[in-house]
Amino acid sequence: MSELIIDPRTASRQLIKESVDLSLWERNQTFTLRLIKDTIQAHRLHTHPILEAWQNEEFDLRGIQVVHMEIRAAFLEVFSESLLRLMQTASQLEGSLGYRAKLAARFLVQLNVLDEIGFKLAPSSNDNSIGHPSFAHYWLLADAMTTLGLDEAGWRAHATSAQARAVRATLEDNQDDHLRLSVLLACIETVFMPYYSPWAKNSIRVCPALRAPGGYHSVHIENDEGHFVDDDHSEDSWYIVRQALVPGRYQEIERFTTDLLDTWAQLFDVLLTHRKAL
Repeated sequence: MSELIIDPRTASRQLIKESVDLSLWERNQTFTLRLIKDTIQAHRLHTHPILEAWQNEEFDLRGIQVVHMEIRAAFLEVFSESLLRLMQTASQLEGSLGYRAKLAARFLVQLNVLDEIGFKLAPSSNDNSIGHPSFAHYWLLADAMTTLGLDEAGWRAHATSAQARAVRATLEDNQDDHLRLSVLLACIETVFMPYYSPWAKNSIRVCPALRAPGGYHSVHIENDEGHFVDDDHSEDSWYIVRQALVPGRYQEIERFTTDLLDTWAQLFDVLLTHRKAL
């Protein structure tokens, strides 16, 4: 029991793996690794030109403001809600995999929910966990937008693009299917990993006050050891996917993933047009 307390992430991942027949787990793992390599990392979204534009600091203040407002409306306002919903949809596992499968999945998703809503787990039982609502990633985003000169009334009144609305629909329309929702969240955690640091770099360039430690643009970026906070979240998400997958849905999930990436890429096509004139 002490190991469960010291390393809850490893323990819950192991329970999730053990809830599925080993041969099926291996098939699902092979499928998801191929999906990541051949569909997600091969998609144009993974190397979208907006990444180079941010790295080269081509967006001015207004362009960065628009990016924050669009991404907030498209993804971030409903991201925590989608994780919470994934905890609920884990109930769909119990009938086929048993109660332990449901509870292990729910527990692992909960670890990511705690990060998102502002609770920082201690690395060991010898340390103290801390938390506050103002540590929530969405709260930090709102603080960053305030620092950029955007008050809440302003960003709520922002007329979002059709592409941002389409992206938001990918989240809102897949809240009732545990597998599809888990794939969607795993894709978000994986495909946008290269986006955080360049977006932060350009944002801080036009608004140096965003450099404050603990702010939104320091939460997701790579640390000195080359590790992202979202590395754990991404792998957790794929564990949830592998548990829920069945071969009869492989083709559906491949199509679903491609459609998601195509829709999301169209948003960043539009955002790229907001960089300053060179």
